[in-house]
Amino acid sequence: MRRMILTKLTLSGVGKKDAVLTFERGLNVITGDSDTGKTFAFQCINYILGGENPPKNITEAKDYNAITLEFTINDELYRIERTIGSSKVCIVHNGEHLIMPYKHDPANTKNLSRYLLQLLQGHSENAYLKKNKQNQKRTLSFRDIVHLITVDETDIIAEGSSFQSIQYTEKTARKSVLKYIITGSDDQNIEEIDDVENENIQRAGVVQFLVKKKDILKRKITAIKEDSNYQLYTKAETTQLMVEEISQLRNSMSFLSAQITQNQTKVDELKKLCFEDDAKIAEFEILKQHYAEELKRNGMVSTYTDFLEQLPHLDCPVCHQLITAGVIDSDSSKALFEYFKDHAVQLKSKIQDLTYSINDIKERLESNKESIRRLLEENKQLSETIAEKQASLSKLNRNIATIRQLDAMKKSLEIYQQDLSSVELDIIAYSEKVRKSKESKNKSVSPLYDDYCSEIESVLKKWGFPENVDVTFDAETLDLSIDGKARSDWGKGYRAFILSAMVIGLMRYCFKNNRLHPGFVILDSPLVSLKERKKDESGEWIDDYMEKKMVEDILEEDCLHQVIIFENKDIKYGYQYNYVEFNHEGNAHKGFIPS
Repeated sequence: MRRMILTKLTLSGVGKKDAVLTFERGLNVITGDSDTGKTFAFQCINYILGGENPPKNITEAKDYNAITLEFTINDELYRIERTIGSSKVCIVHNGEHLIMPYKHDPANTKNLSRYLLQLLQGHSENAYLKKNKQNQKRTLSFRDIVHLITVDETDIIAEGSSFQSIQYTEKTARKSVLKYIITGSDDQNIEEIDDVENENIQRAGVVQFLVKKKDILKRKITAIKEDSNYQLYTKAETTQLMVEEISQLRNSMSFLSAQITQNQTKVDELKKLCFEDDAKIAEFEILKQHYAEELKRNGMVSTYTDFLEQLPHLDCPVCHQLITAGVIDSDSSKALFEYFKDHAVQLKSKIQDLTYSINDIKERLESNKESIRRLLEENKQLSETIAEKQASLSKLNRNIATIRQLDAMKKSLEIYQQDLSSVELDIIAYSEKVRKSKESKNKSVSPLYDDYCSEIESVLKKWGFPENVDVTFDAETLDLSIDGKARSDWGKGYRAFILSAMVIGLMRYCFKNNRLHPGFVILDSPLVSLKERKKDESGEWIDDYMEKKMVEDILEEDCLHQVIIFENKDIKYGYQYNYVEFNHEGNAHKGFIPS
């Protein structure tokens, strides 16, 4: 979280001399006579930080109409400017002027409240606060925080806590604000309820339901633990072996199936070759028959040689065409018969070659068919092996199914045990809510604020309270009790003193725990009503012992923070710090507004 350090407050007007107050890191005290503008300056700071009511219309402030507040964050200078009566402010940073409304708007980041929250938190996300008993919500505004860091002269001595509102409709929201500051967790995820009393009845019913559910879960857990099969299962060491065997069987079956597929591919290829060879054999047989018939016709020519010579005018016995007279003479006849003789030799050679080819193809065909038969037989054997392995796998799977049921029982046992733990915690939580709902609503001490109370105890001890002081915090009234005595029951001087410890203690707590806090507090008249007489370390009675211890502690502990006190009495005690004194008489500063 980032922090603000106020540096200068300026009140200005046309033709008027600026009224200026400067502040420093650590302790700042603005003191002096009554009616010198101290409370007016306090009101100016409250107004420029988003307050709705402007400063009082005092005579000295006539014609002053503009307020400026300068502050630093991480040594970067910012300035807020607001005209009295205006609903807008101007923020100046690095030469940039941003005009925006002062009122908080959860849907828009361009307003003073969201701007300051974003500067402190480093992000623009809304924090959600419970605003009523029905758990309806609203968003955190910067003004919610102002109530925790500034206390005016009326609230400082009031019996009620300045942390809490006197308006009934704001009480729940104020509690949520402080809870958020203390814990860092908002109420975004709470669910709305229709009726608080009905909710308490429902909580009591939930407790009864959870108790019954707890008994049911215990019975289920016992049933599983006492199951004989489950007891054997928790002691068995064979489960992993079975899983490994199943894996091996599946791998083997996968390999065999791949082998069958590979063999079938080869069978298909061989069948294709057989088909092609059958076709070639048929083709070659036809060609061989053709050559044989041609050879037969060729033989007829040799047989009828004499007839052809005697009957030249007959048709050719080979081609059956007319033999032209004079074509066949003794020479041509001799050449013709020589041709047919040679042709017969060629035909016989072709027939012989075809016979060899046919025989080769038939041998190859028979070999391929034998390969097909062998592969099919191998696939049959592989299928039988797969079937045997499948039977073994099925048996193992049945065993695994049983084991899975036992696994499910084990998982159910774990779930039941987790549910039982959750139910037991829910019973405690809802029983606590029921118990709290029956307790007095007027006094509500919450352990949520224990660390904060410890911080306040530390502050009070350093300011002069006894070492064994016991501080408790009422989460309803947002106020303290010290040693069992409520702050409201103390005198007004002590009420102011204790409330100052609450405010400063909260700032220190936030710094130590990195919680949301602007980094400064402003107290108006925390000591003027304190009348106390106490012995110091030497045993001497001191009238201002506690207020001096307060100043010393702030100078030591809050040197990196900022504490601004408006007071009517002298509390400098010789220390060096930013000390501004107003006086009606003499040469000192007359007041906040120049005369």
